[in-house]
Amino acid sequence: MNIGDEVVYNGEYGEILTGKLTAIGSDKDSYDDIKLEDGVFLYKSKKLKKYVPFKDKSLSSVYIEITRGNAPGLANFDYILPNELIGNV
Repeated sequence: MNIGDEVVYNGEYGEILTGKLTAIGSDKDSYDDIKLEDGVFLYKSKKLKKYVPFKDKSLSSVYIEITRGNAPGLANFDYILPNELIGNV
């Protein structure tokens, strides 16, 4: 799973939804450079100067932006946690 892939995820009320994974981010300032590579969330380590996988305890700070449909507006975006992803379409 990578940015740009069509994904399946759990909606707010437990419903199964699909959309395009468009971005990832974190609510922690220390994770300012994040990427998703083959389903693994990576951040740029300032100490090691390379991308390293998130630790399980830090993964809860990551959010995923999903775009649904083609109509303009914020109603077409969902922001979910990694554990709400089910997989690729």
